[in-house]
Amino acid sequence: MNLSWKVQHPVSKAWIPFGEKGSVQEALMAVKELPDPFVDVNEEKFGWVENYQWILESEFSLSEEDLKQFVDLDFPSVDTYASVFLNGKLMAETDNAFVHYHFDVKDRVHTGVNRVRVIFTPPVMYQKPRMVKVGVTLPAPNDVGKIKVAPYCRKPQYQFGWDWSLRILTMGFWEPVKLDIYGSNRALADYSRTLDVSAGATTNEFSIVLARESRELFTWESTLFGIRTLKSENKILKRIETIQNPIFWWPRGQGEAFLYCDHWILKNEQGEVILEKDVRFGVKKVELIQEKDQWGTSFKLKVNNRIIFCKGADYIPDDIFPSRITDEKLKLAVKTMLKCNFNMVRIWGGGFYPRESFLEACDEGGLMVWQDFMFACAMYPGTDEFLANVKNEISQQIPRLASHASLTLFNGNNEVDVAWKNWGFQTTYNLSKRDEKWIESYYQKLFRELIPQTVKQFTDLPYEHTSPLSNWGNDEFYNHGTQHYWGVWHGKDPIEDFGRKSGRFNAEYGFQSFPELATLAPYIKPADWKLDSPVMKSRQKSYVGNSMISRHSDLLYGKADNFERFVYLSQLTQAKAVGIAIVAHRTAFPRCTGTLYWQFNDCWPAPTWSSMDYFGRWKALQYQAKNDFKDVTIAEKTDTIGKEKYMLISDIPNGYLCEIEATVYDLQGRILDTLKCHQALAYPHATELFSKELQFYQGDDFAVCFKWNDEKGKISEHLFVHQLFPAKPFIGVEPKVEIESLDLKYGKGVFTVENETILLDFWFTSKEGKVLMEQNFIHLLPGKHYFEFSFEGELSPEDFIWYYH
Repeated sequence: MNLSWKVQHPVSKAWIPFGEKGSVQEALMAVKELPDPFVDVNEEKFGWVENYQWILESEFSLSEEDLKQFVDLDFPSVDTYASVFLNGKLMAETDNAFVHYHFDVKDRVHTGVNRVRVIFTPPVMYQKPRMVKVGVTLPAPNDVGKIKVAPYCRKPQYQFGWDWSLRILTMGFWEPVKLDIYGSNRALADYSRTLDVSAGATTNEFSIVLARESRELFTWESTLFGIRTLKSENKILKRIETIQNPIFWWPRGQGEAFLYCDHWILKNEQGEVILEKDVRFGVKKVELIQEKDQWGTSFKLKVNNRIIFCKGADYIPDDIFPSRITDEKLKLAVKTMLKCNFNMVRIWGGGFYPRESFLEACDEGGLMVWQDFMFACAMYPGTDEFLANVKNEISQQIPRLASHASLTLFNGNNEVDVAWKNWGFQTTYNLSKRDEKWIESYYQKLFRELIPQTVKQFTDLPYEHTSPLSNWGNDEFYNHGTQHYWGVWHGKDPIEDFGRKSGRFNAEYGFQSFPELATLAPYIKPADWKLDSPVMKSRQKSYVGNSMISRHSDLLYGKADNFERFVYLSQLTQAKAVGIAIVAHRTAFPRCTGTLYWQFNDCWPAPTWSSMDYFGRWKALQYQAKNDFKDVTIAEKTDTIGKEKYMLISDIPNGYLCEIEATVYDLQGRILDTLKCHQALAYPHATELFSKELQFYQGDDFAVCFKWNDEKGKISEHLFVHQLFPAKPFIGVEPKVEIESLDLKYGKGVFTVENETILLDFWFTSKEGKVLMEQNFIHLLPGKHYFEFSFEGELSPEDFIWYYH
């Protein structure tokens, strides 16, 4: 049974409905005590909540029959500092939002009504008197509060304020609190892991975690492995099994993401079933290869003895309010990643650990998961108390995460090591040599001792203490380990340097853009649709954001004459920048073995580095990544704008003969040349196409349309336009766009575009709804083109809009 709560207002003392889950802030929003923080500058109206303790209350009734059984209270997530009282007596103190708390309360309850009271203390109020215990001021540049407590808190770091997030420190429950009444022992969790992979067989361990210790014998029935009788040890039942001639789980594009399907029944000595469930698990072997080579130091992930080129993005929390994130939204995110040809996603370390629904979708789709532990961009304590807290957290999270076939790599933190060595913390925070040694010892204890030692207890998956392993800014740095390249955004590098400066494994890089107006319009009045309005300045959390977008957008496409067009050009600029990087990384194999751009999604509607905005609307970058990440594709490689190369790229495991045809046009659409060739592809492969032939045309604008076949014979086609930037504005007869059909019941439609000259970066969208197409932001040859699209919302033909240049 899920408990329902009410919350007391600390000033008025009135009781407010809370519901089964959520936060104090969401409860106040529901009764209009607080406004929507996404509107205008309403974020500023939430700060006062941090100044008070908040009391939540719930109750449940028990019968005499109930008290003859076991009674538990289950708290999957308590955010974060709470004193839990049951029937007036203190039951527990919580201090970690990433810990699942489970309490046996049989001796604390009685027949009739039982009352639960939870008193939440805000992070600053809780940590301020305790910070002195750490013995040193800990740098926390992304905590925008006056008293910076983020490093001391086991709570999502992005909620303290980030350069893409507002600051709202939620207090409450991300998931419902449950009252469980049961007559015999029960299972709380189950895990699986591969212990050994040898020739022709694997050894696998399966575990069931019980609610309470027991000396009885349990019968564990498995469809795959038969029946075993076992005793528990420290509430855990374990069985080790061998799989002969195993079928391996492969990342997307490399083979089948095969999952073994089993059915478990667990019975106690009385024959009572205490667990029955379907179980899926995968078998794979993962190695992280970091060795000296002709370029520097490698960072290669080998899965089932094959080096995998990793391609994808960094994933942040989908909302500033974790309780609002649904399983459906998580599954849709994975579906989108797979649709866009990702084979890896990095769970960034400033949010929270992923839910089962997300990981299960990754398992099914072959999406490898790079998992950060929840530490980012600050220096953290290494006191015994803090380490014990973290130990409890990761001892729960590691076996759960590692049980999934998709989990491929554990990473200790995001940018903590590089921040300490390069961000000037020592001067900014006036740290003494003693302070520096203390902080460095804390890092050693946490990221080089506690976490890797705990990882090894539960899994043989690889672990690295930090990302990046090498900084940007010096040519030699790009030759070693992981790289977060921010030279274009935070430095003064030209946009072409995305194509010139490639790390060995590129785990972060990116460029901002604005979400489309349909995303911004519900929250920002048209009068504020300008970069210098107070509302727009407040929404832009990056200190260089709007100026950096404008600078590069103006260079590439000329100055926009209104805000709507600026939004469009910002997305084209972002797609151009990140696209340059992706192709540079893919064509640099085997020196480079991974490309994960920053970032996939958003936690609120704002200008950020995301390729998909808060409402799931695809930006130009999402379409760009989909094309550039294809297993076999032809893409534009840019070292210098105006001297682009066209590359045939493949990372499929099996070679084949690829037939390529290229037709060259002027921008009026007149054919200038037709070129043909064939290329035998191996794994992986990157070849420049028609370098001599196309060099002849590079002194002017031209277009080239490529057609090629994949290994199954399916033909792909892509039109590239070579331009001398800044791009010339459209000159000619306006294109004719018509909505041919609109099916409101199924959210599908067809439109046509008729154009007399080549149309550049044609974007079809809507004023209010949500539009999704197989391709968008595309170049079109002269002619009449038919497009199918899907949409959400009650839309009429007048609601659709389009842009081009």
